[in-house]
Amino acid sequence: MKLFIYNSIVLLLLPFFLVRILFKSIQDKDYVSSLHHRLGFYKQNKTQNPIWFHAVSLGEVIASEKIIKKLLESNDIVLSVTTPTGLRQAKKIYKDKISIIYAPWDFWFFISGVFRSYKPKALIIFETEIWPSMISYSRNKNIPVILCNGRLSDNSLKNYMIFKNFFKKILNKFELIFVQTKNHQENFKSLIGSDEIIEICGSVKFDTDTKEELQNRVSNFSFFLASSTHPGEDEIILNAFTKLKESFGDLKLIIVPRHPERANSIKSLYSNQNVKAKILSDTDQINGEDDIVIFNAIGHLNKLYSIASLAFVGGSMFKETGGHNIIEPAANMCPFIFGPYIYNFEDISQIFLSENACIQISNEDELYTAAKKILSSSEFSSQLVSNAISVVKSNKGSVDKQSSAIIQILNSRN
Repeated sequence: MKLFIYNSIVLLLLPFFLVRILFKSIQDKDYVSSLHHRLGFYKQNKTQNPIWFHAVSLGEVIASEKIIKKLLESNDIVLSVTTPTGLRQAKKIYKDKISIIYAPWDFWFFISGVFRSYKPKALIIFETEIWPSMISYSRNKNIPVILCNGRLSDNSLKNYMIFKNFFKKILNKFELIFVQTKNHQENFKSLIGSDEIIEICGSVKFDTDTKEELQNRVSNFSFFLASSTHPGEDEIILNAFTKLKESFGDLKLIIVPRHPERANSIKSLYSNQNVKAKILSDTDQINGEDDIVIFNAIGHLNKLYSIASLAFVGGSMFKETGGHNIIEPAANMCPFIFGPYIYNFEDISQIFLSENACIQISNEDELYTAAKKILSSSEFSSQLVSNAISVVKSNKGSVDKQSSAIIQILNSRN
């Protein structure tokens, strides 16, 4: 009955979903491309019985790459995403090796469209996307449903607890829930009532390639990288950078907004403050002559982290966002700073902080002070880098643990 009510609400909200998609398409026309996917209409596919792997947006697509490729060795895969940036990145990574689609909205009939076209043999959801209809329909089709790299923050738990009985029933439909940390396990247990199907496996984001030598980081100029920024952070970064220039005259600033389509608005924002900025789309275009560069493309952060003097990881200054991947700069031996709101990586950030492997700041003044300390002391900077790379290396192995368990579950069904 509760699931019927949930589906009825989703159906009633459908006009709002459509309006929202149309509004978003003003900035990114790909939001309305393949709109029929959102309604559960897909081309008949020759590949039958693949694993249905759901990764919402850009960050999840990037983070899930290694585990998808591991599963792809012995399985076909259809990957569903929600955002155009996620779709484009998925196509860039996999080309025609897997089927890539927009996920249907979470209404019973729309979900059935995936089964009509692909007949998946398992559903794997990456991180915490608890879609009741998607999960329930899959279980009704008698296929295993697995949560991969799961996380459930304290704030999210409070929201789910409002409808505890409903989500308890949904979560118990999972065959296995892989979580990143003990805290995530306890939060899921609070909802489910037991930890029988919950297994701690760490984060697959630690299973990234790491730099081995500091000399690989050397650039012909010094620059401050602001990665994955959101509205409101660009002004804070500019103010801190302006003060840093007083002590480090040759310092440059490179901004990579989380959403590349914001590049023009950031440039306009800076122009209104009589600050010149140049928009680029490739790292090969960087020549060190421009004081401020804004990227309007994705896929360059690894390269930029590897040569930056320091980095600020965005999405962490305001509570609405919750931070972005802090393992990436660590793996690329880049000393990094992040703001007070890092709940998307709460437990992971605590590991780095406890090992003196990064700096967390609360405001613009602290950002300036932390950046100045890193730039002023090569010894301090090197120690941050050394500590961070140790954290990454000591936490590897999650991809193998999760993929092996998933394959075992699939084999047991054959």
